Amino acid sequence: MECQPADQTSLWTAIRSFHRSRFGYRQPVYDSIACTFGGNRMSTILLVEDEASIRKGLKKCIETALGGWRITYEAANGVEALDILKKDLPEMIITDICMPQMDGMELIRKVRESHPHIPIVIISGYGEFQYAKQALKYDVIDYLLKPIDWMELVQILEKIKESQQRGERGESRHSEKSADAALTEEHPVVNKIQQYVQNRLDQDISLQYISEHFHLNYQYISALFKAKTGQTFTEYVTETRMRKARRLLKETHLKIYEIAELCGYQDVRHFMLTYKKLNGMTPSDYRRAAEY
Repeated sequence: MECQPADQTSLWTAIRSFHRSRFGYRQPVYDSIACTFGGNRMSTILLVEDEASIRKGLKKCIETALGGWRITYEAANGVEALDILKKDLPEMIITDICMPQMDGMELIRKVRESHPHIPIVIISGYGEFQYAKQALKYDVIDYLLKPIDWMELVQILEKIKESQQRGERGESRHSEKSADAALTEEHPVVNKIQQYVQNRLDQDISLQYISEHFHLNYQYISALFKAKTGQTFTEYVTETRMRKARRLLKETHLKIYEIAELCGYQDVRHFMLTYKKLNGMTPSDYRRAAEY
């Protein structure tokens, strides 16, 4: 840990997360991470979860391992959470979906009526498409499936913290609004998936693979991608591959089948048909036109 008075604190820690293998087993992965938080100020969280053991584990991870955040209040359901919000307003809400008396979605709906900009993250064992659609409707920052990928949670908290710090430095008129705006315009999950795809265009990239890699429900990813980019995941991958193909056709002397392989197409005929359909000409015709 590095710490300077009235400055930032940098914390290096190893957190064990579980990644699902393609065979369905949960494999432990130890990641070394660095989290930097501003000064001694602690950001506050309302944690809403009906299982006490999960609340205890989240509280320990967030406050002890990460730092910079404090679980100010805990609630076992939406009714208790709303009672808390009448007395104080935290800087972030983490909530489960399936809870007694009032579930997470109803809680979020009511919170958005009076606090439209407060960051909300869902943690749930439910990955059905209907929940993903509702999460997007209420502008939820992220939707994490249990068992929680701690690295994913760390990155989300860092993004929210950065937005809050920009607001405190006067880069926005309101820190809460700044956090919401930044996370809407540049959604952390979408950004990470796009970067991941761009770095692996020569590989087989399916929505199911991305779902397993990022430990997120594939239907949620699909809905989120469409909402934030206006494209389906498949459309984005194809467009990105075609953009790379055009660049290689124009700037290199690689053979067509070599370009096809670099763009993730093992079948050169499929590549050529896709290219002509989307670009209005064959790869060879595009290359000849680019030479003039």
